[in-house]
Amino acid sequence: MNVKPIANFSVVSLGCARTLVDTEKMVQSLQGRGFGLVPEGHEQISILNTCSFIQSAVDETEANIVVLSERKRRGEIRYLVVAGCYPSRFKKEELKQRYPDVDIWLTTQEEDKLQVELAQLVFKKRFLPSRPVRYTKLTPSHYSYIKISEGCDNWCSFCTIPKIRGIHTSKSVEAVLEEARLQVSFGARELILIAEDTTAWGEDLFGKPSLPVLLNELVKVAGVEWIRLMYIFPPRVNAELIATIKANPKIIPYLDMPVQHANTRLLELMNRRYTGDCLRGLIRELTTEIPNLVLRTSLILGFPSETESEVEELLQFIEEYPFAHLGCFAYSEERETRSARIEPKIESDEIQRRITRVMDRQLELVVSRNRSLVGQRLMMVYEGNRVGRSYREAPDVDGRLLVVDPKGLTPGDMAEVTVLGVSELDLTVSF
Repeated sequence: MNVKPIANFSVVSLGCARTLVDTEKMVQSLQGRGFGLVPEGHEQISILNTCSFIQSAVDETEANIVVLSERKRRGEIRYLVVAGCYPSRFKKEELKQRYPDVDIWLTTQEEDKLQVELAQLVFKKRFLPSRPVRYTKLTPSHYSYIKISEGCDNWCSFCTIPKIRGIHTSKSVEAVLEEARLQVSFGARELILIAEDTTAWGEDLFGKPSLPVLLNELVKVAGVEWIRLMYIFPPRVNAELIATIKANPKIIPYLDMPVQHANTRLLELMNRRYTGDCLRGLIRELTTEIPNLVLRTSLILGFPSETESEVEELLQFIEEYPFAHLGCFAYSEERETRSARIEPKIESDEIQRRITRVMDRQLELVVSRNRSLVGQRLMMVYEGNRVGRSYREAPDVDGRLLVVDPKGLTPGDMAEVTVLGVSELDLTVSF
């Protein structure tokens, strides 16, 4: 028997895939108490799950709060909830004064209280009866993000995540396996492992980072075809992890490993715990040991005191080492971080010039390297609208496979294709 929702809500999720996983959990908890998920414009309750990692994310969050507050004042919504990283980073009392139209503020550690808070607010009740509900995915059914831990203990000098998300806490093996089986039951064939630092998993459970332990269990989950590793911290990549990837075909040869820079002096100022030489040695080992490895990374340009010669070193680094996917962030000064005290600061227009130089060179390199793929056969998962992905591309953040003729494929179908050509960061393919 269908149960009519007692109140409807919409949700907006900002930021990374880790926030998206949290949003899915909140949606499930509300649906389990009788609240109904509806599109924006039809809701009584609007929920904003936020990001505040850097200033641009803070700006985006605040712009969304302003828009939703205006909608509430116009009577388009009745209740407004703001959750996640933004209220975790800033003092709630200050936020309440600044945005009086927000009814509930929830930090990342308080998100599991959402259904209780809303029950009290909307119905003046502390609890509402629970009911079984099917998990609502906010991503396509054929892949799923699996968050294996919370928080971070790395304390990079530029980063606010430890303050926002707290200390590193691993999920148990069984909890991760339970989540993986659930997602497979919805149709997921690709599991994308995420965390603030994926390679730190198990340190609090076993006394040392133990990601291979978890991977060796996940590969046994029936129905899983690809396991993709994101947010890899370079100094925690060791021989055991490399051997585990090599030994398990389900763990695809793809690593998202943000390196931030290649210059030892800057890496030390960033508190990254490795030198430029160590980083180069690790990449050489990875590309030697793991055939057809695809590397994705991110860089920070304009870190305080960065010199022109250090930018040149970075350009030489990306020419020498084959990053298939690379993104650049402009250094963002966050007042709570140690890097905010480092001088001299780099002007914003100069930072953008440096980013443009690096990204322009990276595009040239990727196009040149991708030409060597023409004629190769790749297994593709079809995403719809003549677009697919191979093991080489993570959803949303990497290039795409542009399918000449999908031949009746539906999203989630897998098929082998031939690479026909290169279109900047994308590959053109056909059967």
